[in-house]
Amino acid sequence: MNRDYLDKLLQSKKYRDVCPDTVRRVWAACEAKYKKPKDADKAAREALHGITGAFLTPADAAACADSLRDWAVLERPDALLAEALRRHASTRERLPLRAMDALYGRIFDITGKPARVLDLACGINPIYLGARGHDVTGVDISAAAVGLVNGFAASCGAPVRAVCADLLCDGGIPDKRYDVALMLKLLPLLERQRSGAAARAMDAVNAAFIVASFPTRTLGGRNVGMAAHYADWMAAHLSAARSVAGTFETENELYFILEESRHESVPTQGSVL
Repeated sequence: MNRDYLDKLLQSKKYRDVCPDTVRRVWAACEAKYKKPKDADKAAREALHGITGAFLTPADAAACADSLRDWAVLERPDALLAEALRRHASTRERLPLRAMDALYGRIFDITGKPARVLDLACGINPIYLGARGHDVTGVDISAAAVGLVNGFAASCGAPVRAVCADLLCDGGIPDKRYDVALMLKLLPLLERQRSGAAARAMDAVNAAFIVASFPTRTLGGRNVGMAAHYADWMAAHLSAARSVAGTFETENELYFILEESRHESVPTQGSVL
């Protein structure tokens, strides 16, 4: 392995916030593919950009921290919580808070109120769940997001913690037992990086329920049959160890709630939330 190029990647301003295991994994794959280190370096940077494009900017991370600090000392108003959550793309698209409350209410109507939640590729979503009283462990490759989650927990005593880890590396998925594991818009991202990774990740999760979601519209907002495509994908990749307890679609997202089972179940399209 060419340590000079890898060390530059690990120490670069753009990627030093990324989980080191992710940088090493991407570099190793690119180095194996390209003969010239410069070509491998270019490919690695392009791959990392694609993986981290939705990361918090430093300005958004600072603004999020400010809102959470005020929220913790000002009787915890929902307006400040929403302002913090708006700083990350994945939570912003599920706002307003009443829509997030309705979404998780619908999920927990099926799973039951969970005592322990695992949030994979969590972003800052554990902040919302912690503010609503849930015990959550988050995993993400963004050190900034992990820092915000842990800072939030420290400031208000919420039963929330996050770790910076890569789900495609050994030990990335915690082996502790959880009631519900969230894999929101995660499976397509894993599959694009490594064929078969999505199904392996679902098999590795130790939880009574998995909540997996998929985008149903393009970045431009077009409906091009993505819901049907992902419903077919789930039917083809669902393990015999799980069955579909429920499925529903919101404006931009298709959700499957998978429970531990020894019986296969064919997913059916649900109503719009």
